[in-house]
Amino acid sequence: MVSSSTFKVILLLLVGLMGLTALRIGAPDALGVDAVSADYMIFHQVGELANEGRAALAYDAEAFKAHQLERTGSDVFMTWTYPPQFNLLTQLMALFPVWLGYLLFSGLSLAFFVWSVLRFSSGRMALMLVLPAIVINLLTGQNGFLTAGMMALFARFALARQSTSAGVTLGLLAYKPHLGLGLGLAALLRGGFRMVAVACLTLAVSLLLVTLVYGPDIWRALQASVEQSNTLLQAGQYKLVRMSTPFALLASLGLTSGAALTLHFACALASLGAVAYAALRRWQLEHVLALGMISGAALSPYAYDYDLCLLAPALALVWPDLTLTPLEKTLLTFATLLATGFGLLTVVFSAPIKQLAFDLPALGGLGLILLLAITLIGLRRTKLA
Repeated sequence: MVSSSTFKVILLLLVGLMGLTALRIGAPDALGVDAVSADYMIFHQVGELANEGRAALAYDAEAFKAHQLERTGSDVFMTWTYPPQFNLLTQLMALFPVWLGYLLFSGLSLAFFVWSVLRFSSGRMALMLVLPAIVINLLTGQNGFLTAGMMALFARFALARQSTSAGVTLGLLAYKPHLGLGLGLAALLRGGFRMVAVACLTLAVSLLLVTLVYGPDIWRALQASVEQSNTLLQAGQYKLVRMSTPFALLASLGLTSGAALTLHFACALASLGAVAYAALRRWQLEHVLALGMISGAALSPYAYDYDLCLLAPALALVWPDLTLTPLEKTLLTFATLLATGFGLLTVVFSAPIKQLAFDLPALGGLGLILLLAITLIGLRRTKLA
């Protein structure tokens, strides 16, 4: 267990890292880095386009790439496939200078994430286990803190039987749908009618809101972007080594995209099956929710290391109850660090890795598979004890 003083020092170091990243984002020329050196800068550009009434342009890869090149001079690019609900947040970010927007977004979402997870008895330990994912979030300005914090908040509401609040929180997670499906299944099987109804109503309101704000054409733009991203994913255009999914692992080991996707979706169905099994067998709600979070990370072939901050609330929920041998608990710790940290290692050591005569496998996916399997074994033993 990490002591309170050590934990505070680590938090201060993370705040320092956030400050350095803001400096890199705000003064790229002075530091000799690319003008788009963090994902947050993409968020900011999307927000600018939305504020100009041109939100749909972000979903057109070629047009957005040309816009970014003209806007920043950088050809570092990522496709935009977020549901339009997230654009509402990027619009707020774009009201500030890019470095200040990053500080506000990352700082507030980090504080929310840490606060939400620390409300669980094993929260401090769980945060330390996902420390690599926290670091990569700060380096990129991604939204892993927000997603994980909302999942932790949903769990608190669900455990307190506050169905309305839990339903609203789950409905708001629609901006990251591929990560929230496991919790959606848990809510459907164990949350009750009120929770599911409120979640659906919240989702419906958000869909209506963004349609009114951006117009109905935004949905066609989103569909086209998702289809193009799927094509690029199967063509191997994404950095598999940074992904933490079964697909990325299998594709990086040499399987064809079709075979890797088939096996990935088999794993995804198995993970959802674990959630359904736990829910229908009336396992403790904490355990069902934790499996829902972990399975969410395994559902989409398109999930990155920064998404795995969601493992913090999942592990905080189950860690005291796992019936594992010391060796198995050590293996679980290793699997978590592998899942959350392998991508970070490839970033830190990118220069020597580029000199290798072979491509590294996406071992983050292996870590996630091991983590889910060991957690399920430990919870089942607890249930049978």
